[in-house]
Amino acid sequence: MSGDLLLSIDIGTTTVKAGLFHSNGSLLALDGKEYPTYYPRPGWAEQDPDDWWRTSVEVARNVLKKAGVDPSRVAGICVSSQRETLALVDSEGRSLGRVPIWMDRRSSPQAERIKSRVDPAEIYRKTGLVVDATFTATKLLWYKENEPEVLRRARLGLQPKDYVVYRLTGVAVTDHTVASRTMLFNIVKLEWDRELFEELGLSEYAGLFPESRYSDEVVGTLSEEASRLLGLPRSVQVLAGMGDRQAEVLGAGIFDSRRVEESTGTGSTTATMVDSPLLDEKMRFSVGAAPIRGRWVVEAGMSTAGAILRWFRDQVADGVQLLASSTRRRAYEYLDMEAAYVPPGSNGLIVLPFFSGARSPRWNPYARGVIFGLTVYHTRAHIFRAMMEGIAYEIRKILEVFAEVGVKPGELILMGGGAKSPLWARIKANVTKMEVVLPELLDAALAGDAMLASLKLGLSSSHDEAAKKFFREKARIKPDPRESAIYDSYYSLYERLVSASEAFFAEISSLGEATPTPPPWDIEKLVHLLFKLEETNS
Repeated sequence: MSGDLLLSIDIGTTTVKAGLFHSNGSLLALDGKEYPTYYPRPGWAEQDPDDWWRTSVEVARNVLKKAGVDPSRVAGICVSSQRETLALVDSEGRSLGRVPIWMDRRSSPQAERIKSRVDPAEIYRKTGLVVDATFTATKLLWYKENEPEVLRRARLGLQPKDYVVYRLTGVAVTDHTVASRTMLFNIVKLEWDRELFEELGLSEYAGLFPESRYSDEVVGTLSEEASRLLGLPRSVQVLAGMGDRQAEVLGAGIFDSRRVEESTGTGSTTATMVDSPLLDEKMRFSVGAAPIRGRWVVEAGMSTAGAILRWFRDQVADGVQLLASSTRRRAYEYLDMEAAYVPPGSNGLIVLPFFSGARSPRWNPYARGVIFGLTVYHTRAHIFRAMMEGIAYEIRKILEVFAEVGVKPGELILMGGGAKSPLWARIKANVTKMEVVLPELLDAALAGDAMLASLKLGLSSSHDEAAKKFFREKARIKPDPRESAIYDSYYSLYERLVSASEAFFAEISSLGEATPTPPPWDIEKLVHLLFKLEETNS
């Protein structure tokens, strides 16, 4: 292998990122770009697969340009992505349009019907997944019942990184890590479960799903079009790749359950690696294939974590946005600074962070966000800190569930955009009572992609060697016993609030589903008319 550079691409829920790594683990260039998510109705969230492709090409070209390297040095490409989303592709290899992503809740009725027809425990034993609208099978059922004409035109169903790999190589393939997020894949046998297709009424669509391979398998080299678009030789090898969460676990240097990673982006996922498909009899967390052969990943996560802070920034703290743009700083830096002067517990304020339902370990699609204890004394800084604390309480809940099945890690590695906040890192350490590790590179999925490619292409000789090269520790935060004691009391109240609110979630969800009535006029034409009148009178 003559090349010594590795190109990583990670398709997140809001942003596509690319990194160019040297085989010694150093990051030569990094780039990222947001792409749109569409919300046509309450509870719906859609993306255009061609946005994944166009943005991936753009950021990949940018890192190659930034690094200024000879393209012939690039040995391989590994792509990771968000999971559960299924791009539907026609016989000509073209996307059939926007598709519901993992956070889309339109298939909740289908999930409920599955629970009534098939034993959820049987599905969990086979797939490692709790029946929920998050997963691909429920979305496919929604299409069958609501847009069957789209399925009739479809010839392939590809998850985001699979769609990009298909455009890179012309080969339609998936891997075990994202296949194990469909609710149609047997995580013990590592193969599609034909019985589940039949039981769920999806047998006629089994052919949409391509062959599933190990994450580190090379599926092909660059197509002529991809070579031209990226400016890379056609000989560059492309791996099957993996789901973003599994990539993050790998990028955090985690190969067993002695360590656990928590990644905060749009949502939050807490995960670790185990040497058997460890299931929970209460079905509170999910289990899936790992990118390392003979290993599995256990994970639990929230639909909204960073998304809550972004909502607060955009809807409540618009003044901070203006200040940040004028000083060329991030709005979150100012909000963090304000919240740092608020004491632990936010002076009696608790936020339930279920702004888009509750996923693992609670699995309640009707759960809603709650701000409890609000008084006229509280400021935006109190609310912002209470939001960070509420997410930390939920992470503690997840760790307690893990401990019940024997997973008791000694340290918590923080990843993702949320790890940029020193305040939030301290809150997580004090709430969980665990030592927190901050890596140099917070984009762990990119590191995981490079690590896997390095191993497969012979640029690293072992997992340990690859981890030492691609995972580099920046800092450690030890919990403060005094603050942890304060958070113990708040966490106890938090748990009781969640339990007490359960009875109201479904009711408020149904009451709030009415579609707003649009105004009987065209607002743009009205504004234009007002401008015209102003010109006439001036």
